Amino acid sequence: HSDWTLSHVIDGNVAGNGSFDSPFGVAFDMSGDVHVTAYNSNSVTVFTPSGQFVCKYDQTHLNGPAGIAIDSAGYSLVTNSSSPGSLSIYDPSGRFIHSIGSFSDPYGVSVSPDGSVWVADTGNHRLVK
Repeated sequence: HSDWTLSHVIDGNVAGNGSFDSPFGVAFDMSGDVHVTAYNSNSVTVFTPSGQFVCKYDQTHLNGPAGIAIDSAGYSLVTNSSSPGSLSIYDPSGRFIHSIGSFSDPYGVSVSPDGSVWVADTGNHRLVK
């Protein structure tokens, strides 16, 4: 909002599939859905803008998910900060595609306007493209 006030809360303490523990990263897809990484519950949960649960990503390859970015094609990039650190790629439905890299505590991830992916490799004190 233009006045910088908080206007909505998505509560991770709800029972069922929409619950999450220790939210870390947040990103929006092209339809406006909210994708939330949750470090302690090793999950990425998707909600509508109004807070309704949509789905969870395939959790098989999540290990301390922290950062999340969504590219222009709808693919999600999730940093797994627990050892060994990696970047996992998910299709627009949340299905795991592939993991890449060997990082140390990667937390942030972003997609630049030209489509390049940048990872904050925190433990190695560097940014990786």
